[in-house]
Amino acid sequence: MKLINIINSYTGGTKPLFHLKADTALLRNNDAFYIPDNMGRIAAEPHIVLKVGRLAKCISERFAPRLIDAVMGGVTFTAIDRLEELRSEGLPWDEAIGYDHSSALSLESLGRDAMLEGATFLINDVEVAHLSINDMQFTPDRIISHLSENMTLRIGDLIYLGSPQQFDIKAGDNLKLSIGDKVLLNFDVK
Repeated sequence: MKLINIINSYTGGTKPLFHLKADTALLRNNDAFYIPDNMGRIAAEPHIVLKVGRLAKCISERFAPRLIDAVMGGVTFTAIDRLEELRSEGLPWDEAIGYDHSSALSLESLGRDAMLEGATFLINDVEVAHLSINDMQFTPDRIISHLSENMTLRIGDLIYLGSPQQFDIKAGDNLKLSIGDKVLLNFDVK
């Protein structure tokens, strides 16, 4: 299983840009997220997540909807200070973005049409973001098509569609993400 994070879905560009994470980055079951030691500032990014349900290579946008098995909620965590150090040295970002449990994923999933409702992200019960696929620079179908041109998409792969904004978090925070009126993620930061 691949975790594929789209990094420019709300900022634009000529094509979707992405990075991959190992499956050890998954944080499941609404388990608490433990801030790693010596990583500095940590930011959370909410995502609508697509779960791939079919094997695909070089699929056109027209057929991309057939690939989506489920829609889920996700939150990724980035060590901002470490990322800036790595970027300044021209080094890969893996240490700042791909560490264990850096990608929360909801247990429950919804049908493909649920993504049309968008997602709401709350920190300590205060709404801080609303994600809408209408605000994205690339449609989910365009993202899927582009990804399938670069790599084979397999059953169970997870596509984190991107976030319009990062939010600094600290120990003691509670994070919630809902799609429509369904709360998919509700966990604490420690």
